Amino acid sequence: MVRHQYFSRAAPVRAFDAVTNPRMLVKWLSSRAEITPKKTGPYLLGWTGGPTHTARILEFEPGKSIGLTWAWPGVSLRGTVLRLSVAPEDDGSLLTVEHSGFARIGEWTDLYGGAEWGRTYFAMNLKSVHETGHDLRSGHDG
Repeated sequence: MVRHQYFSRAAPVRAFDAVTNPRMLVKWLSSRAEITPKKTGPYLLGWTGGPTHTARILEFEPGKSIGLTWAWPGVSLRGTVLRLSVAPEDDGSLLTVEHSGFARIGEWTDLYGGAEWGRTYFAMNLKSVHETGHDLRSGHDG
């Protein structure tokens, strides 16, 4: 399992909204987002000219955490589980990102590397959007 934590000066309710509200997701992460925020609800993230990830929500605790299945389009390897949780921290919030289920086999190397890069890149963009209102994504990011 990979676990990262990111601090933002955003209030926890705002930070949780950023990872569960389609209108907010497109401001820092993807070009398309659809979510039904409840257990077993669908979750979709799409990038212009790039992949579309679809998932099912495995767990949902309003204002606190969301866990979902995660699979890569066109990849036959078993999917992984992505969990995002938000907690109050000082004068902001702490976003914890946990991604588990990566098998220790060669076929997972590129997927793991891409997921690791993406988590960090987009989490830093979320922090920028929260704290400065500035979206750091390149026009090539979708």
